[in-house]
Amino acid sequence: MRNPRESRAIHTSLEIKSRPQVSAGSPAAHLAALYAEALPATRTGPLYNAFSYPTKIAPESIALFIATHTKPGDTVLDVFAGSGTTGLATKLCDQPTEAMSELTRKLGIKPKWGPRHAVLYDIGVLGSFVSQVMCSPPDTARFEQAARQLVNAAEKSHGWLYETTGPDGEAATIRHTIWSDVLVCPRCDETTTYWDAAVRHNPLHLSDSFRCAHCKKTVVIDECERAVETVQDPVLKRSIERKRRVPVIVYGKTAKSNWRRSVSTEDQATIEQATAQRVPPVAPRTRIAWGDLYRSGYHTGITHLHHFYTSRNFLAVSVLWELVDTFDEDLKDALRLLILSFNASHSTLMTRVVVKQNQNDLVLTGAQSGVLYVSGLPVEKNVFEGVRRKTKTFVEAFRMVEGSRSTVSVVNGSSTDLDLPDGSVDYVFTDPPFGDYIPYAEINQLNEAWLGRTTDRGAEIVVSAAEGKDVDDYGKLMSEVFNEIARVLRKDAFATVVFHSAKASVWQALVNAYGDAGLAVETTSVLDKTQASFKQVVSTTMVKGDALILLARDSETKSAGHLKSIDEVLLAVLADGKASRKADERTKERLFSRFVTRCLVEGVPVSLGAAEFYDLADARARA
Repeated sequence: MRNPRESRAIHTSLEIKSRPQVSAGSPAAHLAALYAEALPATRTGPLYNAFSYPTKIAPESIALFIATHTKPGDTVLDVFAGSGTTGLATKLCDQPTEAMSELTRKLGIKPKWGPRHAVLYDIGVLGSFVSQVMCSPPDTARFEQAARQLVNAAEKSHGWLYETTGPDGEAATIRHTIWSDVLVCPRCDETTTYWDAAVRHNPLHLSDSFRCAHCKKTVVIDECERAVETVQDPVLKRSIERKRRVPVIVYGKTAKSNWRRSVSTEDQATIEQATAQRVPPVAPRTRIAWGDLYRSGYHTGITHLHHFYTSRNFLAVSVLWELVDTFDEDLKDALRLLILSFNASHSTLMTRVVVKQNQNDLVLTGAQSGVLYVSGLPVEKNVFEGVRRKTKTFVEAFRMVEGSRSTVSVVNGSSTDLDLPDGSVDYVFTDPPFGDYIPYAEINQLNEAWLGRTTDRGAEIVVSAAEGKDVDDYGKLMSEVFNEIARVLRKDAFATVVFHSAKASVWQALVNAYGDAGLAVETTSVLDKTQASFKQVVSTTMVKGDALILLARDSETKSAGHLKSIDEVLLAVLADGKASRKADERTKERLFSRFVTRCLVEGVPVSLGAAEFYDLADARARA
């Protein structure tokens, strides 16, 4: 077995230029074409949009890899299945979309469409639940009818939660309400809303200072404390201290139009009525298990699940959840997933508004992916309307896989011990956790609490200070998984790994993991996601595109690479970027992705993180 810590280079075995014996149109040529350029992975479509999940990949893109690497009847494995996109991709292999067929023509590949069998492993309770429902959906027509009945029943009993009066006194429905933090002036200790202090119009922007209406002094918002209050918690039946938030603006609709206005006394009364209502017994009274994502500022007072909601929205979600039990057994899980698809992303205080260029009003959006952030202007959406709208997406998604002859098995368990025979898998496509990038279990507990079971964090493969897991712990568990991959993988089969990290230590942990398992890099590429995640956008070491790494069993007959050092790889990648006609390929973020994948192919240890690479790239550019 090759020692992965040695720098013996491995040249790509699928590059047509370096392998002249590979003829055009051969299976190897099609694989080379698949990995030749960055593969676009859009974040659109019913299958992608049905359920939000961090670092999710479009199943249509994964299907191209499955259908090119395998033949009908083969078994595909995903050891980090997440929300089941590899399973959905396997379903699509039996009935590809026109967009998938068009992309194959552009890439010059000829996939073998037809049914396969997918085996999905994931430690996460939520991901496994999503996978099971999405890959084995109920009858679409019956689901659509049941979803409609579910929302109608909730509105019949609790429609008053979102009833109001429009600007002209007509009966209206609330679409959403913007709430606001309350600021304490550091000069006079008087309070004002963050809305009044920060939101400016003509042009629309959020100001970083305001003139206090009480002391008439100019105040920097970051110097203000957020007001807190002591209230009686209606769920816990005891007093709690929490951050003070107040409703400020209501967006509603009548039969004729949409409108917005300030919160009225009628709106305040409805909120008070919702707070006083008995919450159904199915509603979780779950304590939040805080970890790496806790922030003492905006999470002040959030100790239990219901603190992530306004009283009105927690009641609305609870009512829907209770009503699910009135439906047929084969529809219940799909209806629960429908509710959860709107829950954490849109029903909680993590929903927010943002300022966008050339917009006259704040733009409504959902929770930020990969974090548990609560803004100073959280939004309370109409849960019933939201679930009703989401039904259409689910119906379209279910129809896309309806009738597929592919089968999917979902296992909610650790991939360090696969219940599969040796050599029984024909292809692996997997997207491992990226070190400390996303603490999935901590995020997913907001949905898992409703399912009554949360993920075992002790078994989660992650770098986490809160869990006491460092890169070495992460690497050891990853090694166990890759050893299992090598055991179950057919001798001449491949594994495609999607990976993303800005840290050299995390990359090296991955290299050690697959190397210790006797797997080696055949070739690499980049998965070009068309929209960066929140963490990618705000990170000072953003990486553009996830690396695609094709692995196979190690062989001493493989050619040695040409580049022997980090400096040589760095210079080669910068030269390729400079020569490229594509603007994306010249960005330093994409260059880092290319640098890492080039290191993997050449067998050069990844000893530079994104920050160090950017510094060196900038220095070379100035030289």
